[in-house]
Amino acid sequence: MPRRHVYGPVLSRRFGLSLGIDLLPGKVCSYDCGYCQIGPTTELTMARQPFAPPAEILAEVADALAQGPLPDVITLAGRGEPTLYRELEELLAGLRRLSSLPIALITNGSLLGDPEVARQIRTVDLLVPSLDAGDEETFRRVNRPHPGLSFDQMVAGLRGIVASHPGEIRLEVMLCAGLNDDDVSLAHLARLLDGLPVARIEINTPVRPVAARGIQPCSPARLEEARRRFGDRAVVLGSYTGRAATAAAPRELESDLRELLGRHPSRATELGQALGVTDATLQPLLAELQQRGELVAEPRGEAIYYRIP
Repeated sequence: MPRRHVYGPVLSRRFGLSLGIDLLPGKVCSYDCGYCQIGPTTELTMARQPFAPPAEILAEVADALAQGPLPDVITLAGRGEPTLYRELEELLAGLRRLSSLPIALITNGSLLGDPEVARQIRTVDLLVPSLDAGDEETFRRVNRPHPGLSFDQMVAGLRGIVASHPGEIRLEVMLCAGLNDDDVSLAHLARLLDGLPVARIEINTPVRPVAARGIQPCSPARLEEARRRFGDRAVVLGSYTGRAATAAAPRELESDLRELLGRHPSRATELGQALGVTDATLQPLLAELQQRGELVAEPRGEAIYYRIP
């Protein structure tokens, strides 16, 4: 069946094979981070909406699980901020009926102070909020939040969810060269992180093409300095080293490729592993889509990432 909301499984450095669920109709978010791999936010909002019927999304999940390959985790992520989806409670209950797989929620953390959001996401097995700044000025510079959201408000919500959520919580810190990786920014972050008893602190840096010009990845030395400052719970994320997808029932390769790249710019090797196809099968399709102007190959360091323009 055609899929509007479900993509993958994709290869995740953190979760293994992840079946992604995109709850939003586009880049709808409470932040407009320059480092976002999806591109600029088209609707900057803090208003929660239904967006799509849970039954429609659950039907796509059921189809994806039936066709395979079986993922390691079901991940609520996609193009925008998933906690803006107002029907989270009904959707999560439906996912529990469909599968016993763990459910992860990747969030920017901006709405975690909303009691309704906190209540709805209590059944999530793995909660992964972001924290990229240790002060208001850096928060505005890096995350470019909705004007109705303050740094103190965001931090209060994060502290509350860390104290009350029954699942595992990991924090992701995205560091960008010259933006929030200087000694002062790292010191402010380290002080804030010290008071958050999370299971793990995952240090990341942009490697895929991003929304704003001039955003660059940090050097390995700066990432290691951040790890040292953030303490024993901190790890620097590396490349994916888990299992690859295996070919399952026949699928529409071009459609699957579009679903994946629309939310997750990727290298050819990642695409082949995620889709369960060989390079000899994949490369002619990549070339054809580029020739038609429906796909962009963008250098990022020494790698080439493919994305939907």
